[in-house]
Amino acid sequence: MNISITADAADKLSSLLKKEGGDAVVRIREGKVGSACRCKIVLKLSIDEREDEDVEGQAASLPFVISEDLADQYGEKFSVSLDGNQLPTVEAVQ
Repeated sequence: MNISITADAADKLSSLLKKEGGDAVVRIREGKVGSACRCKIVLKLSIDEREDEDVEGQAASLPFVISEDLADQYGEKFSVSLDGNQLPTVEAVQ
């Protein structure tokens, strides 16, 4: 998995992983935004644990995982940065 990450996003995710402790990883997952007919599926980040079928990668010494199904759907190249609210966000890169 190939992940580009901004320094500010790496700092934010690193602090979240330290709070979680243990074998925590940053998971790239799908999530819903909006409601009813205006709902759409977007990629999101969460702190999670590894699973057997995960595809693994690293960026800025941070462990990232994505399920095999999502890797097949979106590819294995992603960009991570902070949004306008200073929250980590992820996008698939073609």
